Parts: sequence; C-alpha cells; structure tokens
Amino acid sequence: MIAVLATPSYRDLLASFLAGHGLGPMRRDVPGIFHAVRNIPYASTQERTAIAVLTAGKGACTGKHLLLRDLLRLVGERADVALVAGDFAAAVPLVPSMPPALQHEIRTHGLKDYHCYTVWRYGSREIKLDATWGDVMAPLGFPVNRDWGGVGDTTLAVTPAATPIRVEDVIARKEKLLAALAPADRDRRRRFLDLLTAWMLAEQ
Repeated sequence: MIAVLATPSYRDLLASFLAGHGLGPMRRDVPGIFHAVRNIPYASTQERTAIAVLTAGKGACTGKHLLLRDLLRLVGERADVALVAGDFAAAVPLVPSMPPALQHEIRTHGLKDYHCYTVWRYGSREIKLDATWGDVMAPLGFPVNRDWGGVGDTTLAVTPAATPIRVEDVIARKEKLLAALAPADRDRRRRFLDLLTAWMLAEQ
C-alpha cells in the first residue's frame, strides 16, 4: 500500500485532511495528527480503507489506523499498522444508555476479533498509537488517549491476546483472519459491532 501513498489523488486527500486541521504536510506534528484522526467518530462498516474514513467522516480501528499510518508517512515519519487478536467486547465499558443486547454482549465477553493500532517508529523506539476513541467518548468511560503529547505508548482499545503482527496489506490479512473464525464467532462479532456502532453514533 506504500505505492498508494504516491497516488496524487490519495495524497491530495491526505494533504486536505491535514490542512483542515491546521497541519501542513511539511509539519511533523505527530501528536496533532494523532488527535485529528482519533477524533474522527467511531463506526464499524464493511469499508475498511482510509479513503472510506476520509469520505464518510467516520470509521473503525482498521481504517482509522491505516489513515494515521499514511498521514505520518506523508509527513516523513516511519509508521506501520499492527494487528492483534483480542476480546473487543471485554474492553468496552458498560454504559447505562446502551441497549440491553449490547450490554449482554459486553458482560458475556469472549468475543473474538482482531484489533488494529498504529506503530510510530521514532528513532530507535516504537510507540503504540491507538486512535480508536475520540474525546466525545471520554465521559462514558472509554480510554480516549486525549492527553498523549508525543511520549510513550497510548492505551490500547483491546488487551492483546497474542503477539501482534505487522503487514503492509492490513485489510487483506484481517479479512483472512476473520474468515478463519467459526461462523458463530463471525456472526457474534458482526452483531456486536453493529450494536456498538448504532449506539455510538447516537451518543456522538
């Protein structure tokens, strides 16, 4: 996907996003870029590309972290996307306004999913950047990482259950991993994400 970054139309979309947040393509404001992506509303859809996030103005972990990776690369930083297995439902706080079906999924735990986050390679260090939740979710108990100023790892939205992997074609790998889940696990995952997205969009 590095080649896509060189595509003028995509590069222009990225530059436009930066400009819209007061961040020029020659300015390496990593915290500013991180928070701009982080505050894009969360919504899980079938479209996982960074372009889909830019077009719709919302997205889930895959698209948002691909976008963050590519924005960082655009300004000259080194960044990748990590993919890790984990129980997404277990990491979501229970909120009274959630519908009963969503609360049930969170209480039940054991939801198999694969979460994405961005790894920023700063010198000899690798810093984990999780831009899943925006500031609007902070009053509801979500770990929004709004205080990150460029030093140290951010809090991941999922507790890793395995060693993270890094690939360039994140979407293809994630689709392959999801396809390997049992049908019941795939159905439960989709049901949970649909419920979570509907509730979050109403809250945001």
